[in-house]
Amino acid sequence: MTELSTLARPYSKAAFEYSLEHNSLEDWQKNLSLLSEMIQNDRIRDFIVKPNVTPSLLVDTILKIFDSDLPNGFSNFLDLLCQNKRLQLAPQIKDQFETHKANQEAILDITVSVTEELTDDQLKKLTEALATNLKRQINIQIVLNKDLIGGAVIQAGDMVIDNSVRGKLNKLADSLNT
Repeated sequence: MTELSTLARPYSKAAFEYSLEHNSLEDWQKNLSLLSEMIQNDRIRDFIVKPNVTPSLLVDTILKIFDSDLPNGFSNFLDLLCQNKRLQLAPQIKDQFETHKANQEAILDITVSVTEELTDDQLKKLTEALATNLKRQINIQIVLNKDLIGGAVIQAGDMVIDNSVRGKLNKLADSLNT
């Protein structure tokens, strides 16, 4: 999986930069999502790997399936993926494109694990505090986890803030064992 992400990186970056430059981020995101879904279809995947399917036939077929106004440069991008036999990277390209877009918009996805539902006021205060501290706009997702006993675990990308009772008990147990 890491290898696919590495291969997809230059394509996603180029797609993002091009769409940003041409003010078409939303259109590119929509079409990359559609392409990603299309590539995950078994019949289309089988068609892609057939040895007698040329890149130009593949591009023409996919463009017929899209049957919509494509953003500027998208058909050329699709042609590049087909010529370089990188069409199977569409899901990774889409994911990385969305990450670039979120970073551009300074939006951070945060997961907060708690033992019970937060009130609207608690959620608002938490959202404001996190947005202020992280200096970014955030999308927050609340996950219920009774194993925490109390408190919360906040996860943003690879950063984790464990302020749960379970986490504190584990730290206490670790310090007693050493």
